[in-house]
Amino acid sequence: AALWCKSNCSFLEGASHPDELVDEAHRLGLAAVALTDRDGVYGAVRAHVRAGELAVPRIVGSEVSVEDTTVTLLAMDRAGYAQLTRLITQGRLRAEKGESRVGWDEVCAHASGLSALVGGDRSVMVREVACDQSIGPMKEAFGDRLDAGAA
Repeated sequence: AALWCKSNCSFLEGASHPDELVDEAHRLGLAAVALTDRDGVYGAVRAHVRAGELAVPRIVGSEVSVEDTTVTLLAMDRAGYAQLTRLITQGRLRAEKGESRVGWDEVCAHASGLSALVGGDRSVMVREVACDQSIGPMKEAFGDRLDAGAA
């Protein structure tokens, strides 16, 4: 399954429309596709509609800006989707237009129903050893729903 996938709804980060990403996942025979636009779930509806037409399992998520890095959060169920959108809303309300920022304590407080993926280009958690302050609480909050790797 593709778990780090951005649409053109993530300005200057993704190029394809959400429904095109679902089409490609279907063409490749992927087990599922996760749309993880930056600090939002902008393409989720278009992806959901197309995935329903093609019977492609879909996962709603977002790459969330946290302090000086990012974490990709995937909703495991409706409660997780609610937690994800609440967290994104908190980050958007306190930042300038077009930006978002939450703290690790907020991510951990919203962990119920979510899986967390750390890694990728912007992640200091994988690049730097000094990430114990963030990883420790994340391990506690997410347990076996926390995975690290490179995108």
